[in-house]
Amino acid sequence: MSRAPEKGSPPPELALAPDFPGLGEDDGRGPYVDHGELRAVVKRLRKHLGTLRGNPQPSMSATWSGPGTVGEVAGLGNVGPAETGAWEVASSFGYNTKQAYEVFGDSYYRLLEQAERWADAVEQAISNYEKGHIDSSA
Repeated sequence: MSRAPEKGSPPPELALAPDFPGLGEDDGRGPYVDHGELRAVVKRLRKHLGTLRGNPQPSMSATWSGPGTVGEVAGLGNVGPAETGAWEVASSFGYNTKQAYEVFGDSYYRLLEQAERWADAVEQAISNYEKGHIDSSA
């Protein structure tokens, strides 16, 4: 899908790696798709997304949930003027850091949401294809 030039540049052409799990030889109509293998890829993706979201800690800590998680970024990246002190240079640094934290934290969360939506879409596409195949063969 591409956009008209007056509406900005077209999206980049994306190609999956030739050895992407679940994709086989292209017969001219598209590659062979192994639905079971693609489901396994989505399952692995969901597992990794879960580690990025983090898990509640036994200590009930609201901030620490593991390296690189949304909770860790939110908790440890939230530095502002109150943490940097009254010194003007440090205070300015604190305001900049606070603004960066607010933008990055939201973007990080939205990235995880989009990856989950992609996983949902792949699973739904496989289900729709299989249902269509069964219905047309009946």
